[in-house]
Amino acid sequence: MIEMRNVDKWYGSFQALKDVSLTVLPGEKIVLCGPSGSGKSTLIRCINHLETIQKGEIVVAGHRLSDSQKVVDAVRREVGMVFQQFNLFPHKTVLENCILAPMRVRKLSRADAEATARRYLERVRIGNQAEKYPAQLSGGQQQRVAIARALCMEPKAMLFDEPTSALDPEMVKEVLDTMVSLARDGMTMICVTHEMGFARQVADRVIFMSDGEIIEENDPERFFSNPTHARTRAFLGEILAHR
Repeated sequence: MIEMRNVDKWYGSFQALKDVSLTVLPGEKIVLCGPSGSGKSTLIRCINHLETIQKGEIVVAGHRLSDSQKVVDAVRREVGMVFQQFNLFPHKTVLENCILAPMRVRKLSRADAEATARRYLERVRIGNQAEKYPAQLSGGQQQRVAIARALCMEPKAMLFDEPTSALDPEMVKEVLDTMVSLARDGMTMICVTHEMGFARQVADRVIFMSDGEIIEENDPERFFSNPTHARTRAFLGEILAHR
């Protein structure tokens, strides 16, 4: 589904990604973790060309990423993304937020777009909020709208960039429950998160990044019970001590 080969990414003189290679199979669930500034968010932003790379190649659903807008649009039709901040249009209702891209990008009729949107709003258990505006919703509800909005494009894969980090603690569970449900339905997912309980429950592989490099990757049981790299052990010791 997603292939990154020897990817390098710089911001000026700072190298954010260093020779990163990653293969994600259809239906696979990957959790990326690591300290702040390790390159996790940069990695997933490169997958849908929100950031451009200087070296290597990225292939998504058969499309080799390039600066061609046609290719970028094709990739973004296949890959949904959910951010830390909800990025909903405040002047549009929940339903209007969800139908905009399917109508403009996939050229669905309004009736078809609305039917799809209502189905996914129900899917994330927020169907009764369709006519409200984002400001009328809690943070957890807004993030579930953001997930529904991404799903309305019928993507083949979903990218999550710390989707619970901006939420109050009591709202985290409702968003994670939605993501667990998507994972169980077979959605291909790459999730940047520090929610290690979610990683244990859902991930096929947990990947630890530090200083722009993939340091360690393994299935959850081995990753948490027997990390091989000292930096992984230090990170897990720190983050699990605060849980």
